[in-house]
Amino acid sequence: MRCLVIGATGYVGGRLVPRLLDGGHEVRCLVRDAGRLARRDWADRVEPVHGDATDTGAAVTACRDVDAVFHLVHSMDGPGFAERDRVAASAVATAARAAGVRRIVYLGGLQPAGAGSSEHLASRREVGELLLASGVPTVVLQAGIVVGAGSASFEMIRRLAAVAPVLPMPDRAWNRTQPIAVDDVLHHLVGCLSLPERTHGLFDIGGPEVLTYAEMVGRCAEIAGRPRPLVLPVPGAAPRLTARAVAALTSVDRFLAGPLLASMAHDLVCRGEPPAGPPPGGPTSYADAVRAALAAATPDEPLVSEHVERVAAPPAALWAVIAGLGGDTGWYTLPGAWALRGAFDRLLGGVGARRTRPEQLAPGAALDWWRIEEVEPGRTLALRAEMRLPGTARLELRVEPAAGGSRLVQRVTFRPHGAAGRAYWYAQLPAHRFVFGVTARTIAGVAARVPLTPA
Repeated sequence: MRCLVIGATGYVGGRLVPRLLDGGHEVRCLVRDAGRLARRDWADRVEPVHGDATDTGAAVTACRDVDAVFHLVHSMDGPGFAERDRVAASAVATAARAAGVRRIVYLGGLQPAGAGSSEHLASRREVGELLLASGVPTVVLQAGIVVGAGSASFEMIRRLAAVAPVLPMPDRAWNRTQPIAVDDVLHHLVGCLSLPERTHGLFDIGGPEVLTYAEMVGRCAEIAGRPRPLVLPVPGAAPRLTARAVAALTSVDRFLAGPLLASMAHDLVCRGEPPAGPPPGGPTSYADAVRAALAAATPDEPLVSEHVERVAAPPAALWAVIAGLGGDTGWYTLPGAWALRGAFDRLLGGVGARRTRPEQLAPGAALDWWRIEEVEPGRTLALRAEMRLPGTARLELRVEPAAGGSRLVQRVTFRPHGAAGRAYWYAQLPAHRFVFGVTARTIAGVAARVPLTPA
């Protein structure tokens, strides 16, 4: 079959594409960032279409001559994610219907049995409903926590299982859910291609066990060979405060941790059977899924800090500010902050807070104390720090279109070198968040005042 995967560079999409290819299917990918797709080892086996799922025109182009669409877009990376997902779902529904697509498959989230829901789960339900109303036969698979190396929800559990012998957790951690191995998710997704043509509706998918979140953390610690942490209930949810605490302890950004934690306020258990039946040999146990995830994880995974700012200016104005960073312009942060950091770096024999700008932004060029790794004009600037650090630090500045203007995504990743690197990251994290937060907010403010010359 000819398949379109929307979200092919995401966690599930990046694993689904090679499954489809190995199964003999033709695959087209609608992607915003061609560079991220190019880094996949299967990139030369797919047909790329550059565009955003929120753009109906791009979605129509991507859906042309396609049999099945896998919609795997979840925008939980900052405020306003529900609106972005709503717009994308509407665009895909319209495009799929116009193109005569035979099947839409969407991976959503398990829903509470009663009234009430989190913003995250409500958004997943709304997207599913929009696709089901498209007029195209649609299968919405609703899953709980996906257990696999790199899955945001599982990485949050894995990191919490490793950080302390005593772990305070909100009382909602004793609610129940039904985790599922990522390989089982892929089985159910691919299985949708073999369903009867008119199959249409919502289907829950999960593993064989119903566990509390606290049980998942404890069992993950045991499987990893660590003492099971003593989990202490903390009355009250305080989701924003908890999200910040989780972000400080794990590699999961607070804009992602917040919605995930809010969803813990409900029991999320499967009701009904999966449409394509269980995986061969039956659903994977939680213990086996965790063992597979731990075996696939790298020991020093990057730690992440991210700031997302809405910008009251078009993408071109925001990019103009990003492209002008460094040199005499500086980095729009606290006066003296980088000079102080640079002086310390020089004491260690590093480059310090040097000031240098290339004539043209290009991979390999030096931009102050950074080395440019990737440039997508109008879209992305990716930098690697050259200061002396117990690890490798990178800064990505990304421009995204948004209703009423644009969006700045400023993402810092740090791949620590052993325990010293992790200690360094957590020791400087509060100051780091403050300094880079000022940078992101100031860039957004400056962009709103940039005059644009008509083309």
